[in-house]
Amino acid sequence: MPELPEVETIRRLLGRQLAGKRVEAVTFGARRVTMYPRPAEFKRQLIGVTVLGVGRRGKYLTFDLSNSRKLVLHLGMSGQVRRFGQDAMHKHEHMRLRFSDGETVSFVDARRFGKVCLTDGGALPKPIKGMERMGPEPIATGYSAAFLAACLSGRSASVKNLLLDQRVACGVGNIYSDEALHRAGVRPSRRAGSLKPSEVSRLTAAMGRVLKDGIRWCGTTMKDGGYVLVDGTAGAFQNRLRVYGREGEKCRRRGCKGVIQRKRIGGRSTHFCSACQK
Repeated sequence: MPELPEVETIRRLLGRQLAGKRVEAVTFGARRVTMYPRPAEFKRQLIGVTVLGVGRRGKYLTFDLSNSRKLVLHLGMSGQVRRFGQDAMHKHEHMRLRFSDGETVSFVDARRFGKVCLTDGGALPKPIKGMERMGPEPIATGYSAAFLAACLSGRSASVKNLLLDQRVACGVGNIYSDEALHRAGVRPSRRAGSLKPSEVSRLTAAMGRVLKDGIRWCGTTMKDGGYVLVDGTAGAFQNRLRVYGREGEKCRRRGCKGVIQRKRIGGRSTHFCSACQK
């Protein structure tokens, strides 16, 4: 699933490409992801409107529109934002926007867990209600060890599971939680409430660093595809992963002779080094 670095990379690319452009046409595929409102109303509210800018909240992309609405995309498990030009609609393409200068942007999602919604400035539509419950992002200035400690205090759930809670670490998913826990030297299966203040501080800093590194290298594209940049090229952070997807390989921490292991925690595939993560 695309996480904060992947969505932020897309946001930056689209912000440069689309700001100030007017939507001229909207085309929908035969099979659609969750969408609000219905297609006819969706077109009525979007055609002729100018994109003022592209933002992001956690894993959601938000397009600020000149009619005071927002177009919100959630990429789900396998969603992509692509440019296909004037080609025929692709098999898994759910929506294509064509702009007045001929530029096109498409939402593609093979597994159809993504969401496409227009907001009207009031209450959020049901498909994207989750945005209202999201907490601060670990790359935000105000994110602190004190906040994380309060979230973890007294909790018997694994620290890995709590990092996936968007109220605790907004924008963090399976890949970057594993990477942050390795950098912090904390085993994913640890009870969240058992972390010492020094471990919480290391974990807070590690989350911020790994997310910023992911953004710097344009996100993570695994072997099975999934996330790609708008032009279809891959990100580069997968070449710098320390644990995720490296089961059976040597730990990359300097001086550590451990081997990366994988186990299921809370239903999620989790990667860690049993030698240096305690």
